[in-house]
Amino acid sequence: MRVPLSSRRLWLTAALIGLLSAGARGDEPYPDTKSVMAEIVEALRVILPLSLDGERFSDPANRAAVDAALESLARNASSLESHASRAELGFAHLSESLARDSLEIRNRFTAGRVDEAQFLLQHLTETCVACHSRLPDDREHPLGRRLTEESAIAALPREERVQFEVATRQFDRALATYESLFADPNASIAELDLSGDLESYLELCLRVQGDPDHAIASLERLAARKDLPSRLQPNIAAWIEALRSLEAVPESNAIEQARQLIKPTLESPRGSNSAELVRLIAASGLLHRYVASTLDLPQRVGEAYYLLGVIESRVGRSFWASQTEFFLETAIRMGPKQPYADPAFALLEEFLISGYTGSAGTQVPPDVVERLRELDELMKRARKPGPA
Repeated sequence: MRVPLSSRRLWLTAALIGLLSAGARGDEPYPDTKSVMAEIVEALRVILPLSLDGERFSDPANRAAVDAALESLARNASSLESHASRAELGFAHLSESLARDSLEIRNRFTAGRVDEAQFLLQHLTETCVACHSRLPDDREHPLGRRLTEESAIAALPREERVQFEVATRQFDRALATYESLFADPNASIAELDLSGDLESYLELCLRVQGDPDHAIASLERLAARKDLPSRLQPNIAAWIEALRSLEAVPESNAIEQARQLIKPTLESPRGSNSAELVRLIAASGLLHRYVASTLDLPQRVGEAYYLLGVIESRVGRSFWASQTEFFLETAIRMGPKQPYADPAFALLEEFLISGYTGSAGTQVPPDVVERLRELDELMKRARKPGPA
């Protein structure tokens, strides 16, 4: 079975603060959301310093404080999940995952499985980053700012701290942190590339900031570094060229424009080239904005989710926070008899089977097999003559 690639010492703080973005996009259906957020922040003030130190996290002297904080976090994450249920499906899905994982962490810690709880905590940030790198946001987030200024966070290495900055929607800080890494002769560009920082930077510039020119200027400075690995030189050159070719497109034509941007990927699912990354990220930005605000017909929205699934299957860097499965399944359920349902199902089946294939062979859990069977039956029923 696939395992997460990231091993960064990051945890629940940024993940739960991810839910604080709800009000920033108008996804705040209940008036008490802010009070729930305040409860989360208070819990974080207790657990944050402890979570970044393994010995303190497991110290029996801190057990009561950690128990109480995790209980509060799990309870309030569940409350926020119910609030998010009326929001855009992708955001609601991430909120549900976050609440479920928060509960699992609390349960494992309570049962004395401290190492397992710490392992899960280290990966929840990825869910938050996945959520917050989807949409533009130019509002201030003072709670996030206060938490990133906590000494425990501020003392982290830049490549770890930047994840908290993205997760708490401190985007200007995150861009500055990335760019300081790119300019630092002591920072390994090869390692930054392997950890996905270059792609994350492009996502911030394109999807969140909507500023390809900023990305071009930064990549040009990066390309001028004498220690730039030769294998990265053609990639960065291709990204710069692709960024220059991007044009402003009307939001009302998002699906068609996104389809054109990723046409090479749709025509050759297993092919790849360096410039493709920029087009995929740009297309995903169009689609995320569309699904977050549209009142379009379900079958049209389903196509947007199919295209997002294709994109996520190519650019997603973390199996832990991957949304490929959710996007593709949502597409099928929204348009089971639409032309995109078959390729969505084929890609979903391939993604799931490869995820459960390892040295012991293919071991797909029965519930996953049943879900694929259910989706296949849904498509067949929808295509029969008469009512679906």
